[in-house]
Amino acid sequence: MGQSVFRRLTFVLLLTLLIAQSGCARRKDNSSFIDFGTLKWEGVWLTDPKLAADESAPAKSKKKISAPDYRWIELPSFPFAFTKIFPIAPGSGLHEVEVRAVFEFDKDEKLLKIPSGIYLPDIGENWIVELNEVLLREERYYGADRDLVKRRSLKGLIIPINSGILKPNKNEIKIRFFGTAPVTKYVPNDHFGFYHASGFKISPLEEIYDSNSEYLDIFLFGIYFIFGFYHVLFYITRRQDSYYLYFGFFSLLSSVYFYSTSYHIYHKFVNFQNGPDTSYFYRLEFSSLIPIVPLFMLFIKDFFYQKERTFWAIRVFCTVSSVFFIATWVLPFEFLLPNLRLFQFFLIPMLLYVLFFSFQAIRKNKPDSIKLAVGIGICVIFGIWDTLDAIYKIIGIHYPYFKVAYFAFILIIISLLVSRYVSLYRESQQLNLEISQQRDAFYRFVPSEFISILDRRNPVDIKIGDSREKTMSVFFADLKGYTSISERLTPDENIKYLNKYFSGFEDIIYKNAGFIDKYIGDAILALFSDHSERAEKERFNSADNALQSAIDMVRFVGTIDDGKTGLADLGIGINTGPLILGTVGSERRIDTTVVGDTVNLSSRVQNLTTFYKTKILITHHTYLRLNLLSDIRAREIDTVIVKGKTQPVILYEVYEADPPELAEWKDTVRSKLTEGIILYKVGNFKEAFSIFRELYKEKPLDSVVRLYAKRTKLFLNQPPSADWDGVFRLHRK
Repeated sequence: MGQSVFRRLTFVLLLTLLIAQSGCARRKDNSSFIDFGTLKWEGVWLTDPKLAADESAPAKSKKKISAPDYRWIELPSFPFAFTKIFPIAPGSGLHEVEVRAVFEFDKDEKLLKIPSGIYLPDIGENWIVELNEVLLREERYYGADRDLVKRRSLKGLIIPINSGILKPNKNEIKIRFFGTAPVTKYVPNDHFGFYHASGFKISPLEEIYDSNSEYLDIFLFGIYFIFGFYHVLFYITRRQDSYYLYFGFFSLLSSVYFYSTSYHIYHKFVNFQNGPDTSYFYRLEFSSLIPIVPLFMLFIKDFFYQKERTFWAIRVFCTVSSVFFIATWVLPFEFLLPNLRLFQFFLIPMLLYVLFFSFQAIRKNKPDSIKLAVGIGICVIFGIWDTLDAIYKIIGIHYPYFKVAYFAFILIIISLLVSRYVSLYRESQQLNLEISQQRDAFYRFVPSEFISILDRRNPVDIKIGDSREKTMSVFFADLKGYTSISERLTPDENIKYLNKYFSGFEDIIYKNAGFIDKYIGDAILALFSDHSERAEKERFNSADNALQSAIDMVRFVGTIDDGKTGLADLGIGINTGPLILGTVGSERRIDTTVVGDTVNLSSRVQNLTTFYKTKILITHHTYLRLNLLSDIRAREIDTVIVKGKTQPVILYEVYEADPPELAEWKDTVRSKLTEGIILYKVGNFKEAFSIFRELYKEKPLDSVVRLYAKRTKLFLNQPPSADWDGVFRLHRK
């Protein structure tokens, strides 16, 4: 199943990449542009005659070279290097060549009316661009001794043309190049000339920007980087199967190489006026290319022959490649291209050896060897073609479809790793069965609702740090007096006593679409969500469900009396608001938890049931969210600031489950009690005390009335401070 999905994903990615690749090169049919490759170009060699000969050569072996005569000559078609056209001696230093071409426009030419620009796929090492005797761009940096102090070999350069420069009829473009002679005649300086076979043009700016999409390069860079970074981290965490490490570095270097060869890096960091020395970028490009094939050799060796002998050929290839890599950073820049050219020749036998190695793996029936050989074959064919084209300029188009082949190759390697995972999975069926059994047991400790809220399908998917913010009703309930009761019971009786209540509590909470998150000694923490698969649509209200559970639980407790322990008492606190559900712990021990002010306040409110001697207390956050139970028997009893908080909260006592006689009396005097509390809050203690004293005489067992009677009497004798605001502040939990 996993392999089938991966194959489909691979096909979609490859198709997308092909479309993107072809789309990047497509231009509009009705576009107007001047293709430099179709123009008749002339060039003149402007170098000082003293620099035309190699003075370091022996006198007898010196080849007679004509000095520049400053006459224009016709240039061949693109691509070409000036060192192959003009008799520039190797090692003869800096040279200067100017080229020009003429083109004509009709009066109605589109390019005369819209913003246009010059697009140069490649230009270097220093240069000046003029159009109709107007300077468009100058990048010339050399010292008094005519040595280049900064190289500016740019890629994908866009030079806007100001309005009025292009004219009807005749137009002339001139480019003056400044480049160094190669150190050997066998390796021309590709940056001193026109490196690409096509792409040099004058075109509308909009078309230039549209045809130079950078999404493909960014996409490839991101994919390779993610693959590489993931596999390196995977190896670091496991310290097993070193082929993960080799593939990780292989993919990371691939991302660096393809990004350093892309136009995106030049557009963002290089191509602006007076930009950085490009020699560092070319060193980065070449040095990231060199280790790729050796790392892949180490990968396939460890993938197929992890516990077998070392292959001496791979050691030799890796050692020689290391020398090329170091040379890329320590040699003077003039020797960089010869160093790369030697490596390119060395790359061909390395690629052929990779093919030989893969065929040997097939012959020995190594798992996945055929699939890898197909990917290697495709990549090697394109790689050898790309290398030969880079050396001999067969067509002069630099890896347009090699990127696609290489991406397919990377996906094939990933599929091998996926296949290896699948094999390990099949070998561990018995282990998975045990895990399944453990998962079933896990549900008895962690509610399935909690897992669903975390957007996880099963406990195995839960990881440390998983979290989700959600608005819920938090329900704390505590068996009051259990401590004294437990002293009279044996350990076995204690557990049975708790389970007798907890099993009933769980049934009630489950029936009302909630779930118990924690059993905390003789207390429980339950959570209610506004949306639950177990709740009917009209009951999608967490406040209603939590309060209904509290009422049912108080009534349930009133039905249990075994004669030995007596009737239990219950204190319940409910609050509604945002909270965070998540997982905490370590790799060895993980637990679920809920945190937030909503949870803390709910716990404090539950503790206040002892202070106010009530059974159910809810905050105004919960009271205001009630829907079906909005007419429930409830009364406001106080406004408090609990310890650790700064905002006051209004508390309501829900007395729906009180004995009928007491509940009816509370209904009767509710408005009177509210009037007294209002008078108390505004500081009219005398009238408030009169009301509370009257109510106290009627029902001295009403704990709230008794509490306010004491408060108002105290304030009549000892008035509060001037900043008293009617809010009761608690200094303990």
